[in-house]
Amino acid sequence: MDYITDEPHRGAIGDLRALQQPGLETFKRYIHCELPGPPVWRLTGMLPTEAGLGKATFSMPVTPWLADGTGIYWGGIYALFADSPLASAIWTTLPAGKVLTTSELNMSFIRPLTESTRNMVGRAATVHSGSQVGLSTVQITDQDGRMLAFGSTRCLIADFPVDPDEQFEEPDLGPDEPPDPFLRDPPESNFCDLRKFGKQVPIELQQATISKGRSHPVWQLTGYRAREIGDGFCKSTIPSSPWFSNGSFSINGGLLAWAADFTMGAAVYSTLPAGDIFATLDMHIRFIRPATINSGDLTLTGKIHHRGRQLRVSSCDIDNAEGKRVAMATGSALVIPGGARMLSEGKKPEEIIASATVRKPTSG
Repeated sequence: MDYITDEPHRGAIGDLRALQQPGLETFKRYIHCELPGPPVWRLTGMLPTEAGLGKATFSMPVTPWLADGTGIYWGGIYALFADSPLASAIWTTLPAGKVLTTSELNMSFIRPLTESTRNMVGRAATVHSGSQVGLSTVQITDQDGRMLAFGSTRCLIADFPVDPDEQFEEPDLGPDEPPDPFLRDPPESNFCDLRKFGKQVPIELQQATISKGRSHPVWQLTGYRAREIGDGFCKSTIPSSPWFSNGSFSINGGLLAWAADFTMGAAVYSTLPAGDIFATLDMHIRFIRPATINSGDLTLTGKIHHRGRQLRVSSCDIDNAEGKRVAMATGSALVIPGGARMLSEGKKPEEIIASATVRKPTSG
């Protein structure tokens, strides 16, 4: 099976020209295509569209590459997107020679992505920018201005002095063909027959996915692989691919947040009876140390901690190839009874999720 992460990456890594000017000037250069974007932008199609002092706006196309094998876009896609505008809003307040590292990301999911969602727009604003710590918030809407998600972050600020007058060479940006991944036709899903999906026992379907080498479009985009499924448990891996770089030699925090959300979701799904699905309500992730690119696979371990009638609460630990903890995440999800059966009957995923989330869940 082909994975995008097996291909040579594209985009700028370690481009010191981005640190030679104040952050606001740098982002204006990104917007005007005077500086090449990092690989994670080339992977997903996200781009900065506006920048002001303490503010940054990004857009990202919603393509079938981001969906699972049933056509559902999991809430972690919002986290994948949100991290860039959140950090960028803080960066616009900084002088030259400063770098940011995301230390905490919080997301609340309001509406699901749908077939009609062509683009996500993330508008972030800085709440605080100090000498060592920055805080910002983001509102994510669709192309028509409907609110989809809300997030906040805490970033650590550090010095990275660069000679403003030195002439640096442009980094190797990789091949130009074929088109960037988000522009290509998505792969055919072999996850399951949707006509039979409503009768499948979730944990049996998940175990068959592993044993039979099945996949989802978003797995083929990211190289994510489920390795082990138990009752309320999921262990998975994701490569430390250069495709995930945000311009530095570390993996984009939003990408790790997405992977954590998918792993927690898989742990939730394993506890459901046949015919049910779930919708993620929120997630919180703390980053302990940077996950560097080209450092071996990262291992994600998701577990269920609460099994209410409507609400599931889970966690995910992310460890690097050396076994050191990189991040810890928590999340909650709403159980949707009969959702899988409705999907088998042809009802759209967004309609099923939207109809379920209009009711306030209880903890019982």
